[in-house]
Amino acid sequence: MGQPTQHEQQSEPAAAHYKKGYSPREVRSALWYIMVAWLFGASFCSITGGAPLYSFLKNYLQTDDFSFGLVMAAGPVAVLFFLLGSLVVERTGCIKRHFLLFVTAGRLAWLGVAAIALWLPVKAHAPSHLQVLLVGLIVFASAGLMNFGGAGWPTWMSEVIPTSVAGKFFGVRYQTGLISMVLAGIAASALVDRFQNAGWIYAVLFGVGGLLGATDILLFIPIREIPRPVAPSEQPTLRDILVIPWKSALFRSFAAYTTVAWISYMMMSPFVSRYCLESPEKHGLGMSVSTMNLLLFITPWVSMALVGSLWGRAIDKFGPKPALALSSLFAAVLPLIWVIMQPSLTWLILPLSAIGGLTWPGIDQTMLYIQVKGLPTERHSTYNATFLAVNGLATVAGTAIGGWYAQFWQAHLHVIPHLPVWVSHYHPVFLTSMLLRLAAFFLLLPRMQLAGNARLHTVAWDMLVESCAFLPRVWITARRRARAAATPAEKS
Repeated sequence: MGQPTQHEQQSEPAAAHYKKGYSPREVRSALWYIMVAWLFGASFCSITGGAPLYSFLKNYLQTDDFSFGLVMAAGPVAVLFFLLGSLVVERTGCIKRHFLLFVTAGRLAWLGVAAIALWLPVKAHAPSHLQVLLVGLIVFASAGLMNFGGAGWPTWMSEVIPTSVAGKFFGVRYQTGLISMVLAGIAASALVDRFQNAGWIYAVLFGVGGLLGATDILLFIPIREIPRPVAPSEQPTLRDILVIPWKSALFRSFAAYTTVAWISYMMMSPFVSRYCLESPEKHGLGMSVSTMNLLLFITPWVSMALVGSLWGRAIDKFGPKPALALSSLFAAVLPLIWVIMQPSLTWLILPLSAIGGLTWPGIDQTMLYIQVKGLPTERHSTYNATFLAVNGLATVAGTAIGGWYAQFWQAHLHVIPHLPVWVSHYHPVFLTSMLLRLAAFFLLLPRMQLAGNARLHTVAWDMLVESCAFLPRVWITARRRARAAATPAEKS
């Protein structure tokens, strides 16, 4: 390996990693590949985890609330494979080979869902338990493969990405990925509406989504991994993987908050979509897939894309805890609108989604920051796998509880006297979710051992000032680039 040039020595990211075996040029190249890969990965997530999947389950497979909740929980429950993947990483010291092989296979497994939509059509008004079961099994298998292979990814990235720019880099990566999600989401929902819920259009979408997801992973091939030699005496057992993280008070504070917060988020999040798609005769809002996608996915994604890098800078400047607290406060209060939602108030969904999109990135980016930089460096993949397992099990519990709870109220809502006619069986679910979010915010978040002690109003004011300066700069830069690219005739 050659010696770095004087310019490279002065580069902070390069200097921070040269001693670890990564040259400055390698660091810059790796950051570029990580950024570009997520453009494909974000499209995969938009198709397989957004409006197309919700519509496929509700409108095409005609699932009830409980079956819908079980299928949505099938992916998160496979998070237990993170623990097995972590065991392999800790014993071998190698990440890249398992990451490329198993995560690529997991992404391509969505071709199986495409095959079900194409070759096992569902008859009108005759939902098939076979299709629902097969889709749930494929979703579980896909997530299991991705979790097993991806257990060491945060550890690998923690060695490649400099700590001093981690917040900013992930903010920009988050921002660019959301642009890809918006474009993919708009195209997918428009196709579903245009071809009237046809099975073959779902087959095309999930097939393309699987290929895009595989492309995301294969773009990591050029990034070199520096193996971590593991002495035989240091190889952990599965018991070590399960026990070691819980001995840390730091980890326990993360786990307690994450469990309650994610149960509350997932109790509500998937069922807002079902409430919007439900017909007015069943006390729903009766939206088309495109309208639902625009309000619940596209609008917040656009908002997130506008401020994603600002949240990354806030984490770098104030620390992750104030950013998480500010974002979580909005996440706990905003559901109040859904608790009182009715057809006459649907105009509130657009500003609600926009505000939610502006404030949610603090949660997303802090969770990623914890995985990459917030956990102990010794046995990092062990801590990370257990943290993701906790997060996944909370997601499973929240989704399953939400489905059961919605079905319970569907059968028993009529026993409550004097309810307004617009109240559906989803409203009690939304209310319970909001109360749990408030409990997590006031009781558990203050105990999290994260860096940063700035007051919320300080962070909020700083981000407001940054936004007022940042957004005009983005508009001016875009105008200048447009004029520079214009022809002489267009300029005149």
